[in-house]
Amino acid sequence: MVARYILNSAEEMGLKVFPNRKTSWHYDDKIAQKYLLESIGAPLVKSYVFYNEKDAREWIKTTDFPKVFKLRKGAGSSNVKLVRDKREANHLCHIAFSKGFSSVGSYFNDVATKAKHVKDMRSFIKKLKRMPASLRRIKQVKQLSSREVGYIYFQDFIPDNKYDIRVTVVGNIAFGYKRVVRPKDFRASGSGIFNCDPESIPSDCIEKAFNTLNRIGAQSLAFDFISTSGGDSRIIEISYCFGVKGLKECPGYWDCDLNWHYGSILPEDAIIGDLLSSY
Repeated sequence: MVARYILNSAEEMGLKVFPNRKTSWHYDDKIAQKYLLESIGAPLVKSYVFYNEKDAREWIKTTDFPKVFKLRKGAGSSNVKLVRDKREANHLCHIAFSKGFSSVGSYFNDVATKAKHVKDMRSFIKKLKRMPASLRRIKQVKQLSSREVGYIYFQDFIPDNKYDIRVTVVGNIAFGYKRVVRPKDFRASGSGIFNCDPESIPSDCIEKAFNTLNRIGAQSLAFDFISTSGGDSRIIEISYCFGVKGLKECPGYWDCDLNWHYGSILPEDAIIGDLLSSY
């Protein structure tokens, strides 16, 4: 609740901070990201936001489906839904402009997907032991979070993708891997299945990630890309805060000239190195 204000104040004092303002002001806010990426001409998947119910319903009448519905906040695949028709879109529209949505997933959100990652009884017992602490954390976040109300946000749905591409840029270093889409789902986030072969990552994703990071002036960002039917890579969303499991499996990284370098480097080390080099 207060981290952003403390970091911004420290930055005004002339201190070097991570994340700085340009890196973090749009964090966990998909609407802010939409306006930011559109303002610099970044290759964002076409996105739509409405702030009154009448405009939203008029748009629903004329657009095609399916569309991807998203809340402004929400990590991973939570608060993301495939809307298949106008009826479903109008139902979401009614909720958005009445009682609103909780920005925090339910206590057992995505439990089926998480259960599939349990490999043996030992890992199951570990997850079971962590459950009370996880439930307390979710309860606390629910108490602190306000409801998402007074807007509705959609993105175009790009069909037939079996994976998305996560490119994480830290200063002059980029990591890249594919995230396989979950079975019988359209979302890759949370699947836990990675392909870290550098030959499978389109070079235009790396180039677009570096270019967008530099245009924003950020220290570090993770970019989620998806491919159109014509093979063009488009950004779904961005975040300075990212998981490191897939990154640690990467056999190397690209530099800002798109040259590949074999050899592992921890993203945490890359962040600290980039911060120190800025002095």
